[in-house]
Amino acid sequence: MLVLSRKIGEKIVVPACGLIIKVVGVKGTRVRLGITAPDDVRVDREEVWQRLVEQTEDHMAPACS
Repeated sequence: MLVLSRKIGEKIVVPACGLIIKVVGVKGTRVRLGITAPDDVRVDREEVWQRLVEQTEDHMAPACS
């Protein structure tokens, strides 16, 4: 895992997939990030992604006898 420190307004760039992540605010223990990505790159919060994975697995699971 790469761990980086950034200040408000600074960015992290992932050129291979066209992502730009910008720190837009910090309030207490919460950090607000702005994410710019190409239209064909999906960006989800982890809990949303996990739910989608679980739903996909449920639809692909064989029926119980």
